Amino acid sequence: MAMMLPLAACSFGGNDGSDASNASGNPTASSSASSAGSGSSGNPTGNGGSTADSTQRNWGDSGCDASKAVRVIIVRGTGENADDGLLNPVAADIANAFPNNVQTTSLDYPATFDLNSVNDGVTALVAMMGGGAQQCPNQKTVLLGFSQGAAVVGDALSKPKYRLNTAGTSDLIPQRAADNMLATVLYGDPRFNGKADYNAGGFDATKNGMLAPRSLKALAAYARTNRIVDYCAANDIVCQEGGVEDGHRSYFSDGTRDQGTAFAVERIRAAGL
Repeated sequence: MAMMLPLAACSFGGNDGSDASNASGNPTASSSASSAGSGSSGNPTGNGGSTADSTQRNWGDSGCDASKAVRVIIVRGTGENADDGLLNPVAADIANAFPNNVQTTSLDYPATFDLNSVNDGVTALVAMMGGGAQQCPNQKTVLLGFSQGAAVVGDALSKPKYRLNTAGTSDLIPQRAADNMLATVLYGDPRFNGKADYNAGGFDATKNGMLAPRSLKALAAYARTNRIVDYCAANDIVCQEGGVEDGHRSYFSDGTRDQGTAFAVERIRAAGL
């Protein structure tokens, strides 16, 4: 099994300062291509793309299947294969809960130690979600991210000023895509902020991830609507400064995959699907 460490200590920005808030708050509960698709509330305003009207932008073929009510997008960790990583069983269990009604996609991005890998992933995920909102406007989305993939997902849902590479892509997901995102489940996030109220797991709230911790403002709208959970295990070297490599592997056996599945399934059912 490859070690899913993200890019080592990059000197990018991504945190607008020392904002903080209460820690705790443990929430309850295959194809491939390059977005998802309509309804929720409390999303960030102005979440259209970098153009004035992102609904008119050509995002390219998202690969979405309009016959499926839900699309689960897997964003794998560094060095993982697209078909057998930490998140594949989570996606499979979500699909099994809604037979014949879930499309599963593994995001095509480098997932390497290259410094551009996260930005490449953000660009690809934003395009997939933007295209999906146009091509399958009624399809809902579940996002799963592990390690570097968690950084990609979190940054894709954030404004550029909150991303790891603030000089990277300025593209933003369209509002419809933001509305259609029902659940985001993250594991071992290198941009983990110990003070975020959507965190879960055995983490120490006084410790952050190995990269610039994500601003508490970045994903606040999704947290307010209970659509995101970020699992961080005790002593995970990636999401807990000073941790160990074995901690980063613990998600394979500590039960949090089942918890993440339950969270996503609950959110899908709450949407009436």
